[in-house]
Amino acid sequence: MAKSSKKKVQSGGFSEKKYIRERVRNLPVEVCYYIPGWEESGETSVLVVRRHPQGTLTVGAYLVDTWCTGVKDTWYVFSIPQDEFDDILDRFPPMEEIGYAEVHNLILGAVEFAEEAGIAPHRDFALTQFILDEDGDDVPLIEYVYGRDGRHFLCCESRLEASRYLPALEKNVPGAYDYVIDDGDDDELDECDESEYDFVE
Repeated sequence: MAKSSKKKVQSGGFSEKKYIRERVRNLPVEVCYYIPGWEESGETSVLVVRRHPQGTLTVGAYLVDTWCTGVKDTWYVFSIPQDEFDDILDRFPPMEEIGYAEVHNLILGAVEFAEEAGIAPHRDFALTQFILDEDGDDVPLIEYVYGRDGRHFLCCESRLEASRYLPALEKNVPGAYDYVIDDGDDDELDECDESEYDFVE
């Protein structure tokens, strides 16, 4: 997922993180974007943009794995001008606008699906979750289908990455998951043998 190069500068007693935790939900959602095709690929990037009264934008970015691991990566930029946001948007593959309710349900549903397998969202989601509205009746419920063929499906770029997740899958959904190593080779994906791993607990 494209990263922002913006440096966070704090002055006086102001704290961006405190503002995000306590106040950013009071800002209106300006627009949301996503990369279409997640139903086939199992993955998408999502941007949720909120507008400050002075016209600047706070952006939450989420790399969402709908097949297994939920929010794989997340970051934010705080109170940036429109041209800086346009630069960020240009770093992503082509994105499309989408309604807030859709991305809200997509992200939180993916997190819930991953947690069924004992997989927590990226650690920075502890903060960027506050850029999303609180989950409740104010946001219409939209149900998406997670996993592949009704099962958790883990697709990793290396055996080391797989070793981060497989112990949780085996503990929480034994026999109800599949996994492959996708190292970018054109050959058939490597279906891993658990006996080859020294799993990280």
